[in-house]
Amino acid sequence: NGGVDPFDASGTRRLDESNLVELQSAAAGNNGVAAPPRPPKATSLPSLLGMLQNEFDAVLLELYDTRKALEETRRELSSALYQNDAAVRVVARVVRERDEARGKLEEFLANDQRMEATVAAPPAVVEPQKRGREEEGADEDVAAKKAKTDGEESAEADLTKIPADELSAMNATWKKLSKGRKAIAKLKRSPEEIEKNEALLGALSEGNEKKVNLGKSSAKAGVLCMASVKSGDSEYVVTGGHDNTAIVYDVSSGKIVATLAGASGAVTAVHGMIVGDKMLVASGSLDGSIRVYSVTLNSDDEPSLLGNAKGSAEGTNPVEVTIHPSSTSDEARVLVASSEGSISLYKWSKSSGELDLLTRLEKEGAKLSSGCMHPDGLIYIAGTAEGELIVWDLKTQAVAGTLKGHDGNSIDCIAISENGYHVATSTASSPDSPVHVWDLRKLKLATTIATTDVGKVASVAFDPTASYLAYSGDGSAKVCVVKDWDRVVCTLNVPKSGGKKGKKEEEGLMGGIVWGGKGLSAEGEEKKVWLATGCDGQRPVRFWGVE
Repeated sequence: NGGVDPFDASGTRRLDESNLVELQSAAAGNNGVAAPPRPPKATSLPSLLGMLQNEFDAVLLELYDTRKALEETRRELSSALYQNDAAVRVVARVVRERDEARGKLEEFLANDQRMEATVAAPPAVVEPQKRGREEEGADEDVAAKKAKTDGEESAEADLTKIPADELSAMNATWKKLSKGRKAIAKLKRSPEEIEKNEALLGALSEGNEKKVNLGKSSAKAGVLCMASVKSGDSEYVVTGGHDNTAIVYDVSSGKIVATLAGASGAVTAVHGMIVGDKMLVASGSLDGSIRVYSVTLNSDDEPSLLGNAKGSAEGTNPVEVTIHPSSTSDEARVLVASSEGSISLYKWSKSSGELDLLTRLEKEGAKLSSGCMHPDGLIYIAGTAEGELIVWDLKTQAVAGTLKGHDGNSIDCIAISENGYHVATSTASSPDSPVHVWDLRKLKLATTIATTDVGKVASVAFDPTASYLAYSGDGSAKVCVVKDWDRVVCTLNVPKSGGKKGKKEEEGLMGGIVWGGKGLSAEGEEKKVWLATGCDGQRPVRFWGVE
């Protein structure tokens, strides 16, 4: 246009490059690269929602993978910590053995130096024959003392280990029992069978309650411990109480079979086992003694005391006694948990006629309040007054693990399921304290069970099929479903006692609950179950499901 502004009416305004305005695009700040247009699928609201959903799904999938990797890392860490703990225990044992070997070496060198000094010393002025006799006598004294010292050291060392022949017998029993435990673990039931079993349990609370007074009526009221013993169609309940006796009661006939006396203190722990036509009964009492009796069944013969033994220290009381399943009519092995913190293995044999201490396993600083043996017979679990569970491996005589719970309160009762998977523990430190259930395979707390309206829980017990858990106190007894722990299928009401004069409210409560009958694994009409409970401060043993 000749360099003239076309919009100037006079045509005199000149234009040059200085009048040009530079235009900048929106992408000029991004190195001049223009933003790409939106894809066609992002131009509508449904398409945008679809894209957001895909992004959300991708984030969730990534989160799942991350959590899965975290869980695997946790398992690897747990395994590594367990291996480290095992390695620490092995190192501690090796260090202890090294120190013992050093001590014996130092003692040997000191004795050797004394012998050299004796040989180098000038002879005394004595007659030759007399001097010879004195030297011979001195040599005999040294040899006798050395033999005595070696014998004492050997005996002391033996108490930390189970003798090889005893361990062999226990291992043989473990192989037999583990097969039965695995069969229980594989037991499966149809929904119809489960419904019938729970209906059978529910009927216990609607049926008649049978009360049986065991023990002396003049003694202080209270059932302190209970055990159920079964062989074929014969069923017995063994109880202990304040009358210093253990009572063997035949559930089928409703008669007392034997009254086992001899203790000078209340009987706080009992256990029984039938071998042939006899029942072996072990009891522990507050006088610190352990007693083993033989009761002849289906006979009028008087029961006999096979042997008794005292605790390792004054004031030590047995808190739990268990006859090992490897016992026979000719020899009985008894595991005893004592309040001073030891797990002791005693043996009675027909040849010796004595109850001898074979092994004592101890954990420093532990004060035991309860105990229970694993169905296989090679694991023993002890509860402490500080709320710890100590898992002993009898095969290696070492602690396999320690668990803490119950807020540091005393663990007063322990029960292990027949399949060996779960351990239930309770404390009677306060009313409505929850029952803790532990997973023995993972050595961790699985769940806690609220015990509303039960009162102070005195005892816990799994049924023989490991399907139900019963727990009882001074208020009631309840049965819940294993793995569905909060579902209660049976409640048995027990009237509370009026209390015991002088008994402090914060003290624990003793008692027991046991299962009986054909069991829930029986078929058809044979399926029958009963429960029995006893409690300190209440005189009778209560039976539900027994005519």
